[in-house]
Amino acid sequence: MALAGCTPENLATPDLYRTSCARCHGAAGRGVSRYLDRYPYLDLVASPMVRQGDRTAVRQRIAEGDGPMPGFSRRLSPSQIERLVDFTLQLGQSAKETP
Repeated sequence: MALAGCTPENLATPDLYRTSCARCHGAAGRGVSRYLDRYPYLDLVASPMVRQGDRTAVRQRIAEGDGPMPGFSRRLSPSQIERLVDFTLQLGQSAKETP
């Protein structure tokens, strides 16, 4: 029995990222080092779509997947996907602000 407010839909966005994305993309979005040689765009901060702030492309990639990345449209609600888009784009912005 799930406690009220603890359903996947109600996870805080960082927790949603941690449970859905961090396994491959890492906690800070820089990618998991053992996979980076083979899949350099696991580093979300270096991803052209994230660097350009392309919401549409990021949303599509999360929803539909690409290559080894699974699509999440069947596992996550549209609002969860939008929250992950925001979170991913914020990772890219944070990296721009860090010298």
